[in-house]
Amino acid sequence: MSEEVARAVGAGGSTIIIGGKQCTSRPLGIRELTEVERDCLKRYRRQYLESYRDNLDLLPEASQLSVMEQKVDESSRWDIGNLPPKFAYESRDIKVTDTLKVWLVQVMGIPSNKMDKEEQAQRMTAVAMDQEILSERRYMELTGEQPPFKQKVPYVNWWISASYDGMISFVWICFKPCGVTREEVMNDLGGDMLKLAEVSKEIEQLSVPAVGNG
Repeated sequence: MSEEVARAVGAGGSTIIIGGKQCTSRPLGIRELTEVERDCLKRYRRQYLESYRDNLDLLPEASQLSVMEQKVDESSRWDIGNLPPKFAYESRDIKVTDTLKVWLVQVMGIPSNKMDKEEQAQRMTAVAMDQEILSERRYMELTGEQPPFKQKVPYVNWWISASYDGMISFVWICFKPCGVTREEVMNDLGGDMLKLAEVSKEIEQLSVPAVGNG
């Protein structure tokens, strides 16, 4: 991501309160974007290793240790470019219907009074589809339309805009100079997926306006 940065120098965003501290969205610098990438890589590697650890019982007991050691060694040499690309959906192509809004309220936990703006419903639908919570087939059933346009994006771009864990980290790294902890971001924003997605998207747009994935 850092190679594609088109930084919006001097730009500023909205202000929110997290952990009792006033935090204003702002562009992230190269060092901070690199920190985002490192955190993304670390968390992906941990998830990768945990998936192997949890399934070691499927292998012969004599080979379990050697397989785990091999995976630890393999993943220790990864950089951000080794992570698999992901599909991201274009939120502006999403058709918002009353049936889709009901699904967002029931499945994604979005308060019904926050579904008034079409852009918010589009964004949360894109997040649900990016996370594979909402399938293309189910989307067509809810809207009567073909699925929105999708494209492959680098893993880290998907992570900060569609992954809960990634959005938390991205917002935290932005507001960390304000003295905010990652736990405070989780406590104050983690229960409101719409708000979390909005703040993460705003920081992304300020930091990398030339790189967007809906």
